[in-house]
Amino acid sequence: MTFMVGEVNVRVFKTLMVLEILFAGIYLALTRGLFIVYLVSVGFGVGFISVIVLISTFASTVVSLVLYRFPSFIVRRVKLKYVIFHAGERLLWIPMVLSPDPILIIISYAGVSISSTFVGSFTNLVIYGTLDEEGVRDITGKRSAVFNATSILGFVIAMGLVAILPADIKFLITFSAGSLIGILSTVMVALLRLGHLEGAKIPKGVERPEQLFSTSSFLITLLISGNLLGIFWVPYLMEVLKAPDYMAVGLNLATTVSSIVASMFWAKRPLKSFRAALALTTFTPVSALLIPLPIAHLAIAALNGATYTGANFLGNFLLARYIQWYGAVRSSLVLAVISNLSQLLATPFGMFLEGNYFLLFSATIGIIILANILAFLTIPEVAFVPEESARTYSYILYTNSVMGYSMAVETTKETILLSLRLLTLGITLLILYIAYRFLLFLMML
Repeated sequence: MTFMVGEVNVRVFKTLMVLEILFAGIYLALTRGLFIVYLVSVGFGVGFISVIVLISTFASTVVSLVLYRFPSFIVRRVKLKYVIFHAGERLLWIPMVLSPDPILIIISYAGVSISSTFVGSFTNLVIYGTLDEEGVRDITGKRSAVFNATSILGFVIAMGLVAILPADIKFLITFSAGSLIGILSTVMVALLRLGHLEGAKIPKGVERPEQLFSTSSFLITLLISGNLLGIFWVPYLMEVLKAPDYMAVGLNLATTVSSIVASMFWAKRPLKSFRAALALTTFTPVSALLIPLPIAHLAIAALNGATYTGANFLGNFLLARYIQWYGAVRSSLVLAVISNLSQLLATPFGMFLEGNYFLLFSATIGIIILANILAFLTIPEVAFVPEESARTYSYILYTNSVMGYSMAVETTKETILLSLRLLTLGITLLILYIAYRFLLFLMML
């Protein structure tokens, strides 16, 4: 049976979105999946990697916040903008492997991150703006499974190329091939019919803001831990455990393989069952820290893929459920802000704790525990406390945070005003002193 949403054939829409992620899986495995390995291979450490990520994520976070503040940008000429940023993200990987120049890498990766922010916002918009909650869960599960399946092919190709090609050209070939394959996914985007999203309604306010705040806080905290682990796990494996670079690529492969089964499993599970995924996320960094055998980290990565897939699905499914309160546009942009902000907040750990892997692992474990506490106490769908208690805790968290923010803003404003007044007084006294000395000079003539 074929369903229609406005002028959109839902079956065709889902097929094109699955094909888009199919090619994207190979593209990302050959580019983003090798990025940290490439940086380590040309001599950059955790500190420089963190700087690159910090600059690029700061730029993309600013862009996502601007989009959230002015959402009308993504509901005008939707298809044209979607295609341009989609293609741009893929092509910008090529310059950074033409030369290991730090400035070129920083500029290129910042461009990739900014383009990716737009792509993520548009992708979320077309999914949330076209499908209902059940449809979102269905397409999320299918896209995740297909993405991970095709990523396996990409990682196998990547491992082979990295292992057999000469060191001076292996990353140039893999990144270039990945970018060109990624253009095929752009073709799928160009075939979408997105006229129904032109001028999509943007709610002026947000109903039940405490629910959005609790879900966003949980998701940001969870993603910070995942992003932080992603920054230092490969360098730890290669520098401390002395694993070869193809073993580091295998880390991504193991994660991807486990995520395929996990995607199909979590897509249809009731939300209460996601408690297990959340609880098991803590096991990954603890095991990676305690087990010194590089080969064992492949199994740890597999568990990490299964648990983080479930935890991430929870956040996406909750926002799909809350669309009736926030609207498709706001929900899609919230995800973009969360993604960029979590990456931005993770990078300082890598910068300030460079080389101290024990503290990096400890920080990751602590952040994951905090994410679990937020979910189990403030999100009614997975909380271990009664639903009304969870809503109360969520409201308390929201109101206290708002009060704290307001007090911080007010204190900052008063501090700035006081500083300006003192500066003005100082300038006035200086002018009077200069005038006094000038008059004294004139009297002595």
